[in-house]
Amino acid sequence: MLLAALFDAGLSFQAWSAEMDKLALDENPRFSLEKVSRGGISATLFNIECQNDGHHERKLDDMLRILDRGSIDPDIKERSANAFRRLAACEAEIHGRDIADVHFHELSGLDTIVDIVGAFTAVKLLGADAAASSPVNVGSGIVECAHGILPVPAPATAKLLEGVPIYSRFEKELTTPTGALLLTELTRSFGDLPLMTVESIGYGAGGEKRHQPNVLRVIIGDVHAAEEINSQEIIHHVSTNIDDTDPRAVGYLLERVLEEGALDAYIEPIFMKKNRPGVVFNVLCGAEFVGKAIDMILSETMSLGVRVVPTPRMCINRRNEIIETPFGPIKVKLAIINGSVRRANPEYEDCARAARETGRPLIEVLETVRRVAETAFVSPFDGGNNSKES
Repeated sequence: MLLAALFDAGLSFQAWSAEMDKLALDENPRFSLEKVSRGGISATLFNIECQNDGHHERKLDDMLRILDRGSIDPDIKERSANAFRRLAACEAEIHGRDIADVHFHELSGLDTIVDIVGAFTAVKLLGADAAASSPVNVGSGIVECAHGILPVPAPATAKLLEGVPIYSRFEKELTTPTGALLLTELTRSFGDLPLMTVESIGYGAGGEKRHQPNVLRVIIGDVHAAEEINSQEIIHHVSTNIDDTDPRAVGYLLERVLEEGALDAYIEPIFMKKNRPGVVFNVLCGAEFVGKAIDMILSETMSLGVRVVPTPRMCINRRNEIIETPFGPIKVKLAIINGSVRRANPEYEDCARAARETGRPLIEVLETVRRVAETAFVSPFDGGNNSKES
């Protein structure tokens, strides 16, 4: 479906096929495209036919040998090999086996090889700088595989999507292990559609006809101000409502979570049930800090539970500099947009120390340091460039 959507959006089928011929597969596959309708949406269906049996019980070494004997682009070969290694490691962990002994079963067939190598080939041909995705709908229900009947998402799918925002809607398997692998290998962020100028849209059709449109949509375009934004990342918002804890303990907890490594923490006043005054205690952190944040909240407050919500975060590029000012050396944080410094923010702690030492008002120190930094670093706005993202 991903390849079909990219072809539907304008990827050259001829150029892609020529690159895939370099893979020299034993099955001698033939590829074709077909226009179909799915739920009233016109979409492209990607077909694979082969002269020989298209399914083998392959292991990781078998997959790597297929890549090695072909003459595909070295970058595509490396990315594909790393994807197969990650898939094998995932299966090995799930089944408690050595990575070299893992059989890929359903994932060892021709279509999986074409999906993975073909996706990396397609992205290379498109020249896309990056990819973003919505949260992933994994579906629900059960799925039959070599190991029997398993719940959706299948164990490999769930493992591959660790750290990714997922949800379940509709009674079907909507994300396969191959799909999960490709999404997490190709995509740098999961969340809302980024600000972009759309160039083309493609719809890739699934094989089944369903009540809802069985299509995958790809949007290709130019992302605005790409240079001013760091890669979007998923962070976690950990929060709880508190109305029966000593306020001094809440203030202490705020200091502690920041000292221990939270990205940010803050307190919001609220009125709870029966008009009781309380606060929402909020922690923003990376996935590795979530467990610690929960332990600290439950240990230091009377709260009986917390909420954890993955959320995308995008930040302007920045760097720190120490500059000479009338008040001595002071650190400033520089905001960089399209390669040029646009803003300078003095470090509060340094400015507060300078204000105490000199007896000058803090606001005067802040403004003076900002002017010195802007004179030294800030450039006039030049409009910037755009970057392609799919």
